[in-house]
Amino acid sequence: MRTFSIIMLMLCMILMHSGGVTAESQYKIVHKDQVTEDWEIHADYPLFERLENEEMQKDINHKIVQKLEDTFRMVKRGANETMGVSSLYYEETTVYKEKKFYSVVMTSHITQGDRYNSTVTSINFDDMDDGSIKMLNDFVHMDRLNNEVKKVLESDPDMYIKEPFAGVRDNTAYYLQEDHLVLVFNKFEIAAGVHGTPEIVLPIEGLLKENIHETNVPFPSYT
Repeated sequence: MRTFSIIMLMLCMILMHSGGVTAESQYKIVHKDQVTEDWEIHADYPLFERLENEEMQKDINHKIVQKLEDTFRMVKRGANETMGVSSLYYEETTVYKEKKFYSVVMTSHITQGDRYNSTVTSINFDDMDDGSIKMLNDFVHMDRLNNEVKKVLESDPDMYIKEPFAGVRDNTAYYLQEDHLVLVFNKFEIAAGVHGTPEIVLPIEGLLKENIHETNVPFPSYT
């Protein structure tokens, strides 16, 4: 009986180890927690370890860490300027993978007293030898994108703010999901705060620039 238990335990360990070889094995998750009387910082973020392009990997990891450090400094500075009002900073990060295209979507939740805000950024890249970081305007027609977003906003006036839409920012956070482009907006940017950081999902067909496939970016072939 004891021998059977040992064998079962070994099999479970082998299965657990083999199951860890997934897309997530491309990066590790780092945890950062700091607490003082004036502020708290809690962050979980990825650092990539096995991308095909090592130089780009260094650049991506640097951008992730730099973004966090910039936010750390802002929170600490705000806590020093508002004595007696505690600050809480929580960083939430999700990594999306569509074929060889990665999106690191980073959401910063910051609370200072009775003020609460969430902002979203993303680092998007294709994992290839000649891969590079991609901004929205690198592969989509921004005018077409703005038109589609306006249609969505106008279709649900109860949810979205009625102020004139200023347009999709070049650095608006995004990720790919099959044949769709998902835009992630800051809190209060297009909707009331109760909706958090709203997402708008759009078919990518018709948005891609005509020469996008010359750059070997793994997007659906619609053009």
